[in-house]
Formats: sequence, structure tokens, C-alpha cells
Amino acid sequence: MKLKRIKKTISYIFLFSLLGGLLLLLYEFRHAISLAYDTGSWDPITEKFQSYGFWSFFFVSLTQTFCIIFTVIPGTPIQIIAAISLGRVLAFLACLAGIVLGNLAIFIIFRKIGSKSEELYANKELAEIEDAALRRGQNFFTWFIIFLYMIPVFPYGLIAFTAAKAKMRYPRYFLLTTLGAMPSTLINIALGNFLMLADKTTALILIGIFLLLTILVARYYKRIIRFLTNRPIKNMVYFQSSVRLPGTFIYYLLYFVLRCILFPRLRVKYRVKDVDKIEPPFLLLYNHPSKIDFAYSMVPLFPRKVNQIVAYYYFCNYRFGRFLHYMGSFPKFLYHPDLSSMRNIKRVIRAKGVLGFAPEGRLSAYGCMETLAPATEKLVKHLGVPVVMAKIKGGYLTFPKWAKNMRRGRVEIEVEEILTAEDSKAMNAEEIKAFLEKKLAYDDFKWQEEKRIRYRGKRFAEGLEHILYICPVCKHEYTFTAKGNLLTCSHCGTEVKLNPYYEFEANNPLIPKNIRDWYLFQKETEARNVEKENYILESRVSLKLPDPDGKGFKKAGEGVTVLTEKGVTYTGTINGEIRTVHFKIENIPAILFGVNEDFEIYHDNTLYYFIPENIRECVKWSVVGEAMYNKYLRDNE
Repeated sequence: MKLKRIKKTISYIFLFSLLGGLLLLLYEFRHAISLAYDTGSWDPITEKFQSYGFWSFFFVSLTQTFCIIFTVIPGTPIQIIAAISLGRVLAFLACLAGIVLGNLAIFIIFRKIGSKSEELYANKELAEIEDAALRRGQNFFTWFIIFLYMIPVFPYGLIAFTAAKAKMRYPRYFLLTTLGAMPSTLINIALGNFLMLADKTTALILIGIFLLLTILVARYYKRIIRFLTNRPIKNMVYFQSSVRLPGTFIYYLLYFVLRCILFPRLRVKYRVKDVDKIEPPFLLLYNHPSKIDFAYSMVPLFPRKVNQIVAYYYFCNYRFGRFLHYMGSFPKFLYHPDLSSMRNIKRVIRAKGVLGFAPEGRLSAYGCMETLAPATEKLVKHLGVPVVMAKIKGGYLTFPKWAKNMRRGRVEIEVEEILTAEDSKAMNAEEIKAFLEKKLAYDDFKWQEEKRIRYRGKRFAEGLEHILYICPVCKHEYTFTAKGNLLTCSHCGTEVKLNPYYEFEANNPLIPKNIRDWYLFQKETEARNVEKENYILESRVSLKLPDPDGKGFKKAGEGVTVLTEKGVTYTGTINGEIRTVHFKIENIPAILFGVNEDFEIYHDNTLYYFIPENIRECVKWSVVGEAMYNKYLRDNE
């Protein structure tokens, strides 16, 4: 009992000391705060801190402590001011001391007054979210707290109170709340140090970003927490059975990152023609030359939010799938009948949303439009809503399918209405198809011949060896290697340089002038090959299927895939059993492939992910598969 009274006495002395410190702080800084309010500048407060010399460390720590105790106040401003006043090392130590003291105060307050503290620090809606995190176990709750610290300008005090409610012992509470706050504290101090060195324009931009984040977090922090504690997803039906309009906070944050960071870096320019006059619902169609076309399509329409149709592949990782779901996206089986995606499409239209997708259904390997996915024209006809097009030029040259790095040059985007609702209803499906093929057609190499834009990037040609697999000189396959901007054939010794204008430079006249012409040469070669009697393409493969636990893909077996005029046949093991699966040629208008990764076939409501023993065969399966499908169309015209 005596020990408890001692602890209680010490606790109250500590809390009253902090209260006295608060009064001292307010008294000392009363004029600086008033002046800062009148001038709209942090300078008076920064100068006041600096005037205390050694004691500024004490006042910074004390201020950080009260930022935590009064949980609605984010700690970011004081950490930035600390960096300006004390320098990086002392600022970090001062803020860390304040964090430790503030977290201790929160812990004591909760332990001493219990439920009454919840009236001060929480509300019923937030408590339900926190309880949901606790129900998922201590490990999940620990990561949940760490995630909260990573949310920009989220009040540390609110996080500390959430941890205190978990009734963990103080040593664990101390480690979790102290270590969790360190990364964001270091970032804020680095930001303050950068502001000292930056010019006025850059400093204003950074301050503007901070203010925007503060406003957004203050308004949407409950939604952020609910997103993190969302119930576990047990299967793909969660994503297939519903679609939501995009969540405002993350959508706006993503827009800001894309518009203010990515677009300037890639020199993206866009022009929007009277689309703001079109009332949703409407379709947003865009061509698909690069990996980030979703960004090129959504940014010009902001603040209108776009529900994107996304390949089923990306939802197989449930964590990433949840993010996509929050962004209003939903999965689609590519080149495969999919009733769930059709229902979601109708939900978006009924909710007067904007539905975005790339009708090609696959990323272009050579900078020109691929064929439209079957039934695109029927969808446009069926929905009978306006159609807006985002035409992307230069996207392939900026971030091609085969490259690991972006290149800086230029991207141009034109956004315009191409069909009114009346047009969609008046035209038949074949007319719509022909119209879309004409409007969406693009050729980045033809565009580049006119523009002559210099593109810059590291390892400029590396990756091309995975899509340019036939040597135009010796006709051998898989013989090219790439290093820097140079391609070399190991069989005939031919060397090809890719210059910054995406033109090939070589002494041999058989080398095509660019990637497009080389890839078309391969298509023509394989189109002739599949006409040969009893032509087959065969590969030893590993098979992966979507992981039932939502962790991407899981190895399911090994075997052999064979492509003939009848289709693709896999013979091998699937989950320990010897099986044969046949994919009819009429159901495979395209075999999708990942560069240096796999080739894929959607079938029977799942995705078969084949990894060939010779990984460079991926592209050949795509090219030959397309040639075989075109042969099937001709033979059955």
C-alpha cells in the first residue's frame, strides 16, 4: 500500500509539474504567439526559441510534451521549428524527450482517471475502430499503432492514448510509442532543416503541402483508421461483389503526389476540351502505352474521381487489393466473361460515377495500339452514356513495358468527349468498334518522328532483350544481351545502339529503325511460322495460382504447356495431382505476359500464371498466341 501511495504521489507531482510548465510556456511565449498570429508567420516563435540559447532545448521539449497531451495538436510544426532553432541533432533529442514525457503523461492520465479520460480523448466511433484493431491480436495492434505514426501530421497524443487503452505494461508502451514516433520525427526535422536552406518559393510549396495534409488528416483521420482496421478479406468475392466510389482522402493525396511530383518530373502536359460541362455518369477510355496510364487519365479530370477497372492479377494480393478497392477500383478477368465486373460497372453508372478503363486490355509491348478487348463496343452501346477519351502520347517512351526505370522526356495528354449519349445509342456495335479503333489508335514512334524529343534515363536499352527475341540478321532467338544503351547478339556479333530519340543505330541494314519495326518483324515471322503444318510451341513451366490467403501467387505445380491451332494445353501437377487443362484457342484472343516474369491465361474464374524454364520465352508465347488466334479467325471467317 505504501508503494502505491508513493507511485501515486510521484504521478501527481509529475502531472502538476507539467501543468506548471504549461503556464510558464504560455507566459513566456504570449507575445511571440500573438505576433505570429498577427503576421501569419512562424518567425516570431522561432526567434523566441533561439533567444533562450541553452534553455531553448528545455522549451522545445516542453512544447512537444503539450502537443502530445492536447491530442488534437500535431507535433509536426514544433519539430520543424526545433530543427530551425536547434539544428538537427539537438532538435531530435529535444523532441524525443518531449515525446517520452508526453507519452508518460497520457499513460498516467489514463491509468489514474480511467473512463473519464476517454471523455477527454476519444469518442464512440473512434473507440469502435480501435477495438476492432485490438480484437485482431497484439501483433496486429502493434503494427496498427506503427501505421498511425506513419500517417502525415497525425497527432501523436491520439496514438499514445490509443496505445494506453490497450492496457499494456509501461515498458512495452514506452518502446512502442517512442520508437513508432521516431521515423516521422526525423522526417519533420529534416524538413525543417531543408526549409532553412531552401529558397522562398520552395519553402512556400513545402509549407502548403504541410497545411494541406493537416487539413485532410484533421477531417478524415477516422476514415484512415477504419481503412487500416478493416475486417480481414477471406476471398476474392469481397472485391468482386461490391464497388465503392473512391475514398476522398487517399484519392486527393494520390492526386497531389502525381500532379505535383510525378508530372513535373516526367514533363507531362495535358489539355482538357470542355469535359467539365459533361455531367456524370460517363465512360473514360484511354490508350495503354505505359504502366502508369491510370495516372495520365485520372489527373486531368480532377476533382472528379474515377472508378478504374483493374486486372484481376492486381487484386490477388489482398493488401494491395484493399487499397485499390478504397480507390474505387474493381477486378476484371481479362479476355474472359466476367459477370461480377459487369455488375460493378452498372453500379458505378447508377451512382453517377466516372468509369475508367483501357479498352486494349493489355499493356503495349511496342508503343502502338493493340487490338480492342472483345465486346468493348457492346458495353458502350449497352450503357448508352457519354464517352470521354484520354489520348496519351509519349507514355511508352517515358515508361515502356520492358523497362525498370522511367525516362524523362515528354508526355502529352488530350482529353475530350468523343461520343455523346445520343451517339452511343444511335450507332450499332460495329460502327462503335470502328470508331473507337480510329480514335484510340496511337503510334508513339510516329509521334516521336514529328516531335524529336530527347529522352534521358539510366540503363536505357536494358530490358529490350526480353521483348526483341529474334535477331533480324542471323534469325536466332534469345541471343541478344543489353547493357547501358547497347544490344549485342551473342551468335552473329551484331551490335545495336538505342539513342535518346529511340532510334536504333547499327552498321547492318537488316536492323529495323526502332522498337516498333523490330517487334512487327517478329509478329510477321511468327505469323508465317504458325501457317506451317503441325506447328507447336512447347515450354517446360512452373505453374502458380492465386494464393488462397491473398498473398499474391503460390506455386501449384510443374509441367509442360503446348500451343497448337487447337489452343493451349497444360499437362502437369496442380496441388499434388497430375492434371491436364485445355484452353481453347477461340477463348484466347491474347496471351498476356510480364517481361522476364510469366505468361498468363484467365480461365474458369482464375488466373493461370506460367513461368517458363527459359524465362525469355514469355514474349514469344504472347506473339505466337496472337498469331495463332488470328489464324483461327481467318480459318473460321
